[in-house]
Amino acid sequence: MKSQTDIRELAHELKDTLITISPFIEKHTAIVCLDCKKVCCADKHGRFGNDDIAFLTALEVDIPHQPIDREETAACRYMTETGCSLQRWMRPYRCTLFFCTPLLKSLEQDDPKLYRAFDDYFQHLISLRTQLTGKNW
Repeated sequence: MKSQTDIRELAHELKDTLITISPFIEKHTAIVCLDCKKVCCADKHGRFGNDDIAFLTALEVDIPHQPIDREETAACRYMTETGCSLQRWMRPYRCTLFFCTPLLKSLEQDDPKLYRAFDDYFQHLISLRTQLTGKNW
């Protein structure tokens, strides 16, 4: 069993990794998502699960307000005209790391060195998340 210190350290490392990869992802969401006709940012993806809450709690961060009266298919509660109002590390896991086919293609077509670095960080992120939650993703 992990100690609270171990959990906190894993959570901080996970947060740092998300902050590191966010600019690369944001570069591509700015290219792909603005012209998308089928926005995937539905409210059901913006709801925090137990693992998301455990992660934010380990960071001693308040959980963003989650109104319960929203339809799952409604636009995400955190979506604004300029994109998500939450920093990537604060978003639910299923939201922040979802890559539709056009976004994935855009990421893959970037400079090969940048994409490899992103992929390495992404694999590290998955490993950290698995260690933190005890679940394979």
